Amino acid sequence: MNETLFALLDFGLVFGAVLGFGFWQLWVLRRDRRRSAAARRADEPGREG
Repeated sequence: MNETLFALLDFGLVFGAVLGFGFWQLWVLRRDRRRSAAARRADEPGREG
């Protein structure tokens, strides 16, 4: 019982870390894309911002 619990906990930790890292990467990509789009809009000629 104890070994099974430890194995499940170990698997959950690894799985959670991988999942968390993936979601963090997606969030960073979306944030950077939004920033670059905003910077592109601000750099357009004839537009004050």
